[in-house]
Amino acid sequence: MPVTCKSYGTLPTGEPVSLYQLSNGKGLSAEITNYGGILVSLHAPDRDGHLDDVVLGKDSLDAYVQGHPCFGSICGRVAGRIGGARFEIGGREYTLEANERGVNNLHSAPKGFHLQLWDAAVVRENGMDRLRLSLIDPDGRNGFPGNLHCTVTYTLREDNCLEINYTAETDQSTPFNPTNHSYFNLKGSGDVLGHEVQILADKTALVDANGSLTGQSAPVLAGYNDYRDGVRLDTRDILERGNADAHFFLNKGRTAQPELAAVVKEATTGRILQVLTTEPGVQFYAGLCLSEDGAEIGKGGRVHGPLAGLCLETQDYPDSVNFPEMGGAILRPGAIFRSTTCFRFEA
Repeated sequence: MPVTCKSYGTLPTGEPVSLYQLSNGKGLSAEITNYGGILVSLHAPDRDGHLDDVVLGKDSLDAYVQGHPCFGSICGRVAGRIGGARFEIGGREYTLEANERGVNNLHSAPKGFHLQLWDAAVVRENGMDRLRLSLIDPDGRNGFPGNLHCTVTYTLREDNCLEINYTAETDQSTPFNPTNHSYFNLKGSGDVLGHEVQILADKTALVDANGSLTGQSAPVLAGYNDYRDGVRLDTRDILERGNADAHFFLNKGRTAQPELAAVVKEATTGRILQVLTTEPGVQFYAGLCLSEDGAEIGKGGRVHGPLAGLCLETQDYPDSVNFPEMGGAILRPGAIFRSTTCFRFEA
């Protein structure tokens, strides 16, 4: 169905921002803004055809501008943590802002992709309208080398799949590891403790006391961070960084076509979310820190506390630039980065 567009307000810089609506013939609809590439809403039918918004977010552009925990955003150049807020490429050291505990760089602060205004165009390919966002991230922004050209294309398919395609090129070698940071709640409200989560991964990444990735992995542990057979979150004795804010190495690794990576089920509504990706890993985050530094106000004035939503951030090992043996998240001149992730809904 056609992609529609309307005004979403104006940034403090005076730049106008737009809100785009994508929909299909089966009741699924999404709203996306070109500020941060944010997935503002995603209405999905339950087993009875009732629609709920299944992603967390804010009521207005102004609320997003005032700050939020990356609700629905495109995160990059590197999503996740770069340990020590520094890296070396080609014998040169680069220093980033240590915006997490004064130690790590998180989500490429201070002005990562989630805080930038993207160019937007509606394009028609293979008989479907798509929203294509594009951005030129200049050499030196946020401390990263190279002029990087990135496009992110959102498509709402007739099989109730929200497809996200990424492409990028650079003129200097640079870390590059984007993701979409949507928080899902398949009930539409409340917490996600009743959600069953399955992640098709035998290994997880280890972190130290500062949350820095150590360049090591370990087999998942039964009863703790093993989600291979599907686990209701409320059956875990504890949810913490080691099992609810962790990077998992997908068993199939990087693939040419999207492969099943994770499944989330919610029994009361019957909604099922399947996550398919070409990426080799997924960061599972159960919203442990929501409202940690004050009430996180979402749509309709709802306060989002811990466990109000969960993220499945498809990506490579976030600190690949410092631990190249753990992943390949470096983009080099002459190469074209391509990646696809699909969020597919059933009920």
